[in-house]
Amino acid sequence: MSLPLVIDLQRMAVDNNTSVVQLVRTAKLIAGKLGLFDATEWIDRELNGYPDNSTLPNYRILHGECRAFNSIRGWVPVRFPDEEFHNLCSEVKVAHSLGSMEPLLNGESDHAFLSYPFDQEQILRRLFQQNTQFKIRLSTVQLAAIFDAVRNLTLDWSLKLEQAGVVGENMTFTLTEKQEAKPVTQQFFIQNAGVVGNVNDNATVTNNQTVHGSLSVDRVRDLVQQAKPMLSALPSETAAQASTLLDELDSESRKPSPNEGKLRGALKSLLTVCEGAAGNLVASGITAAVTALLT
Repeated sequence: MSLPLVIDLQRMAVDNNTSVVQLVRTAKLIAGKLGLFDATEWIDRELNGYPDNSTLPNYRILHGECRAFNSIRGWVPVRFPDEEFHNLCSEVKVAHSLGSMEPLLNGESDHAFLSYPFDQEQILRRLFQQNTQFKIRLSTVQLAAIFDAVRNLTLDWSLKLEQAGVVGENMTFTLTEKQEAKPVTQQFFIQNAGVVGNVNDNATVTNNQTVHGSLSVDRVRDLVQQAKPMLSALPSETAAQASTLLDELDSESRKPSPNEGKLRGALKSLLTVCEGAAGNLVASGITAAVTALLT
């Protein structure tokens, strides 16, 4: 006798011999039958890769080592002029699909090289005046942690569904199960993988991120904290304008009820200012962060 769909998903999740890709495909089957947009969007991104400039879950943001290709010595470590540049270039947002990363885990090497986005690699070439390749070196243990996170998220989601009485007998779900699954799933993915589904424009969700509408106030604060220490690396006029806008963002984001319109306006102004400093590594980093927030 076959197990109910959700129970079978739990069985697969706790079996380390089950491919995570197969596990997530099964989760997609369940989410599709339940009509759960929040889950299917996250699943599709894990299976197909995350689109450019999309917000990635925390487990996909890693820190590796910037390496440059030397025709004699191979991939050599890159020495940056200061710690801020080093930190900026050591962070990698792993947007690759699960399927494309699986071969990296099954190889003999204990590390893997991932490419920088095209624009960032061009900036590195100008900064070091070297027309060579730059890549991020990550350990396979770090990549394996992404697969573990996806496995754990899938298991936790299935347990939440079961607690809500959603199990799926005979490859189908009742109307009641479909109704119960939607609020459980939306709240689960807001708390654990970011807001990737539809959230009502007037909704306010409070957890480790405060989200007003579609803009995360916590991520605005993070941007301010990360950008301020690096202002000295910007051209003086750009730094002055950016500093003023970061102060505005900091002040507005700390109010009990931040005005999303004001936050978006300041972010767009900051984007324009940093785009005017094309070729500067810090400006490019801030531009990418602001673009991710606004989209």
